[in-house]
Amino acid sequence: MLKRLLKLILLLVIVVIAAAAAFIITLQVTEYNPPEVVGLEIRLQPLSSYAPAEVEAGVSIKIMTWNLGYASLSETEDFVMDGGVKGRMDSLAEVEANIDGIGETLIDTAANVYFLQEVDEGSDRSYGTLQASSYAELLSRPSVFGINYRCLFVPFPFDFDQMMGKVESGLLTLSDYIIDNPVRIQLPGAFSWPLRLANLKRCITVVSTPIAGSDRSLFLINVHLSAYDDGAMRIQEMAALRGIMEDLYEAGDYVVVGGDFNQTFPDAVMEVDGEAVYHFPLKDPSYWEAFAMDGDWFTENGWQYGIDMTSPTCRLLNRPLDLEEDGNNQYYLIDGFIVSPNITIESVETLNLGFRNSDHNPVVMTIRF
Repeated sequence: MLKRLLKLILLLVIVVIAAAAAFIITLQVTEYNPPEVVGLEIRLQPLSSYAPAEVEAGVSIKIMTWNLGYASLSETEDFVMDGGVKGRMDSLAEVEANIDGIGETLIDTAANVYFLQEVDEGSDRSYGTLQASSYAELLSRPSVFGINYRCLFVPFPFDFDQMMGKVESGLLTLSDYIIDNPVRIQLPGAFSWPLRLANLKRCITVVSTPIAGSDRSLFLINVHLSAYDDGAMRIQEMAALRGIMEDLYEAGDYVVVGGDFNQTFPDAVMEVDGEAVYHFPLKDPSYWEAFAMDGDWFTENGWQYGIDMTSPTCRLLNRPLDLEEDGNNQYYLIDGFIVSPNITIESVETLNLGFRNSDHNPVVMTIRF
């Protein structure tokens, strides 16, 4: 009897190991490994009568950046990587309510250019909603979608009700203006194997827009940098991004970079006795830390930060937002813009929406040449 029980246990162990090995092999075979540079499709539908324009010198341009949290990280939610337990909302209806709320804000803002991050397109974690397509149709203008997260099945969190499952997500740029040569550029750095198999492949998307009456262009760069590394990957990503920005500017063009940098902007942090002191203080050393951005090169070379320090742009998802005791909430300033020296920033505003539909607040900047 004992031998039969031991054989049964051994058989079960072998089956579990074989299943795990088969799963990892499947993820390995299907791992998303895009080329370093790949051209992107300009999505035009349903724009039968839309005529995008060139950018004109002297005319103000309004640009919004917003990490949408795959329409699933609103004020009621926590997230497992931030110290919470969840990986998805409890129902499709909740996700759809967030999509509707996000859409209302996008329309009300009436920006000329939108940089959107964490936009799902048929992911299990957001109940198959086609978010990139929905926002493009809602805003009725050309768009470009660059994937930075594609996985057959993300087995995390380790709770069957919360597992993210199949993920297809990325960066969505929408513009009133002509979009030329849109590309996705892979950024350096990666998590070690096997974590990288089910992790993001960080990238930027770059689109150019001709400036009327000149041979110059405005380059619009949408970014979403790494979050849960030890900071080393963000340093690599920023170095690569800076190189691209520098090359474009030195060629005589105009550059706007916007998005979620997952780093605290230099103006929102100072060093005191060798320690980082944040404008929105880190209340507990065990919390996720948005390390200070190394901004020396940008400042020394005349580049400008498009940020608004009056309101946070992101909250920690270790718990649902505490609406009664704000001191229980952890905030960050990690979303905004970096703008080339040949552009004038007229205004920057963080729209303090109370994290109603996302764990990020949108930032809106107005510029002119």
